Amino acid sequence: MFFNRCVDMKKLILLLFIPLASFSQQNIKTKFLLPKHHHPELLYERNYNDEYSIFLREFPLKNNNVVKYHNGENKYNNNIWAAVFDYDIGTGDLHQCADAVIFMRAQYLYAKGLIDKLQYTFVSGFKAKYSDYLSHHYKVDGNKVSLVLRNKRLEETPETFKKWLREIWMYSNTWSIEKFDSYRVRLLDIKPGDFFIRSNPPPGVGHAVKVVDVVADPRGFKKVMLSQSYMPAQENHILINPRDNGVWYEIGSSTKVIQTPEFTFYSNELRRFIN
Repeated sequence: MFFNRCVDMKKLILLLFIPLASFSQQNIKTKFLLPKHHHPELLYERNYNDEYSIFLREFPLKNNNVVKYHNGENKYNNNIWAAVFDYDIGTGDLHQCADAVIFMRAQYLYAKGLIDKLQYTFVSGFKAKYSDYLSHHYKVDGNKVSLVLRNKRLEETPETFKKWLREIWMYSNTWSIEKFDSYRVRLLDIKPGDFFIRSNPPPGVGHAVKVVDVVADPRGFKKVMLSQSYMPAQENHILINPRDNGVWYEIGSSTKVIQTPEFTFYSNELRRFIN
């Protein structure tokens, strides 16, 4: 099949966004200790060991703890984040909250060669598939989007994927992700890759944060780690819990709100990508 890749090629694909120095960089697994349990005889463990969960917690972090805006300026860390994911967000004002949520999933699917699952929905309702993008370009006229055949098919390369992702960032947002590309998940079923999201129809704005790690004790009580981008476009960073200044957020049957440094979500706002 045209899109099949050998294992070596999959490894090379990761170099699209992940720096060459990543082998010497820290990640969630190496940087952050598991939380201590308030019952000394109990321990939290990482029970989610599927490929996507491992991908998230092994994604490289920047060596410095600096969040850059898309224009190169630094964001002030008012006790907001504890670490920053290391990948290129581009120079346009595109990589905001929903785009960071999309990026991690899309990058994983691409690295695994799951091309047929690479599709996200524009605000207009148009299904933007990576496989279509290779042979067509998007003609956007207000809320109408159509596919126009290219004179020459694009070569399937990491750079092509990167350009397609910029298109997704441009025409998708929290509203389209919630309405078209995800489904609601019970809070107690939370797992890595899920996200809390609140949206409003355009031109309204919302926010989204991604669950990048989950630990659980033997009784099933969970704590999660969250990350976000925000407005204006900025690098994706792991959030501090304002309640205890750590990086873990407690999740349980009595949890009603999830208070992050810059936004508060409700427990019924947890969702999961369809693809």
